[in-house]
Amino acid sequence: YDYLKTVVNTTPGGPEIETLKFIVEEGNKRGMPTIVHAVSIKDTGLVLEAGPAMLVHTPHVGRLDEHPEVLAQIAAADIPMTSTLSVFVPHFDDEGNALFRDAGPFPWDTISSAGEGAVNARLLWEAGVTYGYGTDTQWAPQESLRDELRALSLVFSPHEIVQIITINAADATLHGEQFGSLEAGKYGDVVIIEGNPLQDPYDLLNVVTTIKEGKVVSSH
Repeated sequence: YDYLKTVVNTTPGGPEIETLKFIVEEGNKRGMPTIVHAVSIKDTGLVLEAGPAMLVHTPHVGRLDEHPEVLAQIAAADIPMTSTLSVFVPHFDDEGNALFRDAGPFPWDTISSAGEGAVNARLLWEAGVTYGYGTDTQWAPQESLRDELRALSLVFSPHEIVQIITINAADATLHGEQFGSLEAGKYGDVVIIEGNPLQDPYDLLNVVTTIKEGKVVSSH
């Protein structure tokens, strides 16, 4: 295993943070970083006390502009975060039906998270947080990428999205020393695409050749 994955929903006076501290400590003894699923601003701020290695969701319950102290805490923690913004942006099937990540009808009562998550993402970026690509749906990889690009495009430029999906994504999985950019000493993983994602990030979907560890594994 690569990580210890935890889901934290704090309760008043509850044991969640002390439990998380224990998990982080035990994981560190075994060389296994602890990553944390926390989706509210309150919980995201509280889990930092335990010293996790990564946050796997953008907080989408609440607005960071109303909680500048939590924004400062997240930035000061100097740990990466993955995006997963598309969870609360509807996925549309071929007939135009709005679907949730489990392929059921989209729960419109959660749509506010689509806006709060994207705005919080931008604020985190401006604060210097290492913000990397991540998804949290059951859709096929290309569909998940398309949905996440749609969500990221709300608040990020094409240049920023390319950074989010390459070097930042590698850093956000704690493997930035191995992947994410073409440098000596890293794996030779490359995709050749048709188009220019620095102008249109959706060109990232137009992969014509895939190279893994310096060898062509797919080309069409």
